[in-house]
Parts: sequence; structure tokens; C-alpha cells
Amino acid sequence: MQRINGENKNNINGRYGNITRTSRTFSSSTSSTSSSSSSSSSSSSSWTVPDKIDIPEDQLSITFSRASGAGGQNVNKVNTKVELRFHVPSASFLPSEVQQRLLLNEANRINNEGYFSISSQEYRTQIQNRKHVMKKLEDIIKENWVRPKERKMRKGLSKVSKENRREMKKRISVKKESRKRVDY
Repeated sequence: MQRINGENKNNINGRYGNITRTSRTFSSSTSSTSSSSSSSSSSSSSWTVPDKIDIPEDQLSITFSRASGAGGQNVNKVNTKVELRFHVPSASFLPSEVQQRLLLNEANRINNEGYFSISSQEYRTQIQNRKHVMKKLEDIIKENWVRPKERKMRKGLSKVSKENRREMKKRISVKKESRKRVDY
């Protein structure tokens, strides 16, 4: 169960008149333990992507605003768009290795201060958009959890390429041999 800690309303005089933006921070009523922190201290050979990543919501900043697009009157009245932000360098639920990959691979979603930001306005309800943005975040983290493959440089030619090379040399040799003048 989640509790809303507070509400912060900011009135912004924008290009299209007054826009009311509602900001809420959520915290879990139960203490969530992060299983990812224990896996970060394990050896590098047993590095696996967890099935479910515990993301403590007290480290996330979730804001709601009016969405654009279809929805009729509802889209003009209800704050259904969800924007999720968190500070990557101070995210205790992520191992430092994953934080570095996030900073590198998702640079277009991270601002100069190190805040990662994603939003969702796919659905017409705030709850569905909130679930969608959390799923997107989990998918992005899982994608960056995977270690990149270490590429090994090949030394020399493979057996197949050596065999092909010898075969070509034989064919060229036979071709050149057939061009020679024959003594009778």
C-alpha cells in the first residue's frame, strides 16, 4: 500500500494560459529491501539479471500533468501524464556498474545534473500510466543490467579460411599451368 506524503502545486503561466501541475511523492508503507545490492557484491562470474527489480519509490520523483492527444474533455481536465525522475549517481538500488551503463547508454534521457527522466501518456488514466512508466523503467534497467560481451581478437586465420585459401591457390596454379606452352 502506498501513501502520498505531500502535494505541491505550481501554477505556471505558459503559452497556452494557466497550467496547473501537481507533484506528488510516494513512499511505500512497508520497508522494501533491495535484492540488487546483495548481487552487486557477488563475484563477477555469477552476474545475472534479476527477474524483478525492487525500486524503492522514496528515491523516485513522480509528477503528474495534463497529457496531450486524444481523450476529449478528460484530457483537458485530468492530470494523466506521468513523469518519473531519479538521480542515477545516488540510486542505492542500482549497482555502480549498472549506474555507469545507464549514464553511458541512456544519455539522451539523463540531464546535466544526472537525473534520469521518462514519461508515459499512453493511457487515459493516471494509474495505468504510472504502471506503464514503472514497467518502462524496469525494462530499461534490466536492459542495462546485462554486461556487454567481451570481444576476443582472433589470432591468425581460421581452419576453414586456411582450407579455402589453399584450395584457391591450387586452382590458380592449375589455371596457370594450363597456359604454359607444351613441348611435343
